Amino acid sequence: MMDEAQLGRELLTVEEFLTLSAKINYQLSARSLRASILLSLLLGPATVTEREQRILLAAFATIQAGYDQDRRRLGTPGVLHPLRAAAILARTMKQPTLNDLLTALFHDKEEDLTEPDLGTDRYARMQEHYTHMLELMDPGEQERLARAITCLSNHTESYSAYVGQITDHAARMPELLHVKLADRIDNTFDVHLQHPGVSRYNFYRAVFDILFLPNFRGVSMGTFHFMPDSREGTMLLSQLFKNTILLSQVRNSGLERQDAATRRLFVGVAVAGIREAQWLALEMFNTEYSDPQRQRRLLMDVMEYCGQGGVDSVRAEGAVGALDGVFVGFTSGDRASQKRFLTDLFEDRERLARMALAFIVVFASFINDDKYTLIGIDRSGAHPVSSP
Repeated sequence: MMDEAQLGRELLTVEEFLTLSAKINYQLSARSLRASILLSLLLGPATVTEREQRILLAAFATIQAGYDQDRRRLGTPGVLHPLRAAAILARTMKQPTLNDLLTALFHDKEEDLTEPDLGTDRYARMQEHYTHMLELMDPGEQERLARAITCLSNHTESYSAYVGQITDHAARMPELLHVKLADRIDNTFDVHLQHPGVSRYNFYRAVFDILFLPNFRGVSMGTFHFMPDSREGTMLLSQLFKNTILLSQVRNSGLERQDAATRRLFVGVAVAGIREAQWLALEMFNTEYSDPQRQRRLLMDVMEYCGQGGVDSVRAEGAVGALDGVFVGFTSGDRASQKRFLTDLFEDRERLARMALAFIVVFASFINDDKYTLIGIDRSGAHPVSSP
């Protein structure tokens, strides 16, 4: 369990994330967008020079022209994601660099803003703004941004290989990890936009009551709390698996200690994972897994599984417990088979409840033990290393 000092390392609470999203979205929805206000929202307490301000305003114009009215899978504006990722980064570093901010704003450029995706006319409008922005930069800045965008573009065969691509270059270009970790925090919390209010409920208090109060009547969160639907649930599980892969590979490389911003963002990803896994567990305890005696057995079983090393290394399916094989299942096969795996896991409520609790243990271990990693995860995927 995290103590108060560890909780103090939380970069962004769920409420702060929702408020930041609402403020940025309000400006984006205004009849006449005031880019200077948007810039102030993005920077928070950070400051930039007048020259950097001109470059960043040109960057805003570029991504607005590119994303236009596009929406993400959950319906939020497409441009909201790079803006929030940059804002998270700006709130992490004492003084964010232009490299960091621009890399955050354009980290998905080669995946989201290509000519085939946008069409000739919109792509041309975006490129006109992008060219103007580059003209405000010196050649070294232009080259570094281009290399960062390429390194952060996922054209690899798997997410594990993609993370390896980033860690290969992160020592020379620390902004790569800064942005990828901020990106993970934003993607992890994004599903929460559909389910505000759950953070008022204390997961650890609920666990104590389940385990120690003989007459505990169960977790009660009110009428308007419910499980995410299948699409939201599979997206959330995907984020939690990706966070585990990223944190494991970053720790294996030793890069989490390269600077203060990386260390803070590393913990921030783990805390975001804990928050979302707690939310999922609480919603299950409130709705479909509501019998306190059943919850008590579940908690004791998962505690025993973790105590026996269940979250220390990747295990083959059927080795010891119900969670064995999950990381192999997530990293194996193509995207279609990965989606089927996540859907099956989400719909198997018994296994899902165990997985939510195990994720909390995994992410808390990354925070509490600076040597912890999930052994068996590398750039080629997840490989069983334990036997029954």
